[in-house]
Amino acid sequence: MKKFDYESVVGHDLVCTKLQQAVASDRTVSAYLISGPEGIGKKTVTYPFAAALLCESPQNGRACLQCSSCRLLAGGAHPDLFFLTVPPDKKSIGVEEVRDQLIKEAYVRPFSATRKVFVIEQGELMTQGAQNALLKILEEPPSYAVFIILASAQDQLLETIRSRCLKLQLLPLSAKDCAAYFGRMTEGAEKRRALSAAFSQGNLGRGQRMLCDDSYYALYVETVDKLLCMAKRPSGLSDMQRHLAEHKDAAADVIDFLLVFLRDCMRRSISPDALLICTDREKESLSFGKELTAKGLVCVMEALIHFRDRLQKNAGYTAACLELLTRIQEEIHD
Repeated sequence: MKKFDYESVVGHDLVCTKLQQAVASDRTVSAYLISGPEGIGKKTVTYPFAAALLCESPQNGRACLQCSSCRLLAGGAHPDLFFLTVPPDKKSIGVEEVRDQLIKEAYVRPFSATRKVFVIEQGELMTQGAQNALLKILEEPPSYAVFIILASAQDQLLETIRSRCLKLQLLPLSAKDCAAYFGRMTEGAEKRRALSAAFSQGNLGRGQRMLCDDSYYALYVETVDKLLCMAKRPSGLSDMQRHLAEHKDAAADVIDFLLVFLRDCMRRSISPDALLICTDREKESLSFGKELTAKGLVCVMEALIHFRDRLQKNAGYTAACLELLTRIQEEIHD
């Protein structure tokens, strides 16, 4: 039952308060758009709100967690709560999914609660046809239906969709909240928990991935090591080239790791006491920063951003990698 209680939400107090007040005063609307980057906590906020909407006797805008509706939620079998997600074999939510899984159900009255709640995950991945189909029911929704759209990039939704929703944006959490959250955890070594708290940068999902996903953490460690080797020995260039080739599918993560580490090098070169994201690489960020001037660090970061842009435009991967590595090598050994 914990996930259906607002106590499970870290931060986002203003949004949670607004949602609680809406239920408590019976002033909910038919459509909500909850936006924020992936991992920020959109579903974490949605669960207790949906529970309160379906609860038989909510208390101060919160689900009672004891009635039959709340017990159905706890068992994962509430007949009036629906989740629409991207099908496993597709990359988007099509018009068929919206019509079959949402619109048809929306016109059937609630089975046990007074409302029906529909949660659309990754709403920005709805095709234009799917959004147009959704728009029709948002314009004239059944009185008992509540639609909650979760989106990492709300600007990819049609303006007509956005204009019919109450928009709530989740902002990054404070460093204090992140540190407290990961400080309470028991998974992983203390050093890795500290890294996860800093790496989250206000996004608990991002930090949790660093803490709980061993392959992601190993990729981070290996990526930074390969960059450091480029400054230590000639073979470092070919090692990094192989690393990029082997992790083509995770190129976005590799770029992210490199940019974060270089950002730390830049901050450390300016102030020895600067707070770092790569908390496990304090000595390395200082030593690598000395290998390059501030101008060199900026040039390498610009090369990485250019590399990322080229990949997004479907440039040839091998050629783009060679261009990137040549630029880095030039800055290191200039």
